[in-house]
Amino acid sequence: MPNLSPTLPATQRAAGFTLIELMVTVIVLVIVVSMAAPAMSQLISSQRTRNAAADLASALTLTRSEAVNRSATTTMTASGTGGSWTGGWAVAAGTARIRGYGPYDGITITASSGSSLAIGNDGRPIAGTQTFQVAPSTNATSATTLCVQLGGTGRVTTVNGTCT
Repeated sequence: MPNLSPTLPATQRAAGFTLIELMVTVIVLVIVVSMAAPAMSQLISSQRTRNAAADLASALTLTRSEAVNRSATTTMTASGTGGSWTGGWAVAAGTARIRGYGPYDGITITASSGSSLAIGNDGRPIAGTQTFQVAPSTNATSATTLCVQLGGTGRVTTVNGTCT
């Protein structure tokens, strides 16, 4: 009786990967990803800090701009519970809310004074210079801590490190 089962010659074997090859590849991938995870979490924390500092600087610039354009005092007020800047903030001219920001998770924002600031129609802060320290909530290092400064002339600057 003839052999009816199809057999492939040695040169025409089925293409693909064996189970062992796939398992080795997955194990190597897991090892590489587990080594990259801590660096990725630090990158995310640092980026959150930079984004919050950029939003804060943008809000201060907007507050100043609106004060000059409207020729009236504008305010920026913390909108977090207990006057926390981490919970966000709002820019307003009188009773008209211009824009809101936040809330921000995973970071801490500490203002040098109070939970609000006012900028007069000349573009200068009424209470003088104010600083905001923006840092990750955990593992804060000076490399990831930023200081947003509002000078007495209304100029906004962001510098690396803690506020002094």
